[in-house]
Amino acid sequence: MNLSTLRLVALAALVPVLVAFADAPWKTFRQRFIAHRWAERMVLFSIELNLALLWVLAKLLVGRDAAIAPPGWEAVLAGAGAGLAWAGALFAVWAKLTLGRWFSASFGVKPGHELVTHGPYAVVRHPIYTGTLVMGAGVAVAWDSWLSVGFVLLFAVPFALHAAIEEQMFAAHFGDAWSAYKARVPSMVPGWRPRTATATPSPPR
Repeated sequence: MNLSTLRLVALAALVPVLVAFADAPWKTFRQRFIAHRWAERMVLFSIELNLALLWVLAKLLVGRDAAIAPPGWEAVLAGAGAGLAWAGALFAVWAKLTLGRWFSASFGVKPGHELVTHGPYAVVRHPIYTGTLVMGAGVAVAWDSWLSVGFVLLFAVPFALHAAIEEQMFAAHFGDAWSAYKARVPSMVPGWRPRTATATPSPPR
């Protein structure tokens, strides 16, 4: 495939995500919640929207973006980016389908809410965020854009805040079950855990 086709293949990864998440308004605004944090969700949504608008503005103002690939390697990079984009998209869709009726586009706990720990949730605690970021990075790489890669990294900040708020709610609702799950499954990066400080015993006196 030529360069243009590979880049279109990378963009096409958005299609299954848009289809899978098309019911997000119904699963959010027409549902009952026993715990909900609308204010925080709206603040983070506004941050994400502003980041997207800032990316558009930056693309318009910068004009020629800084290229990632060395000359002659654009098609190879586009192919790798397309593969990355589809891997992220399918991971996010798998996670959403695994959640089923417990999915919400906001921060909330529904009546009878169950803690989902299988499938992609056995790999990371927030696979939708992981998959979305990987998909964005793949598209940015396929289109050979350092600017877009930078904005994908910026989006990791509100996503990390999403995860922190959700985890507060789940810890309060699921208690020990959540603590055990959190102890064995990393947050958003498979296989990665922050190093925890361990107390060094004092020498005997």
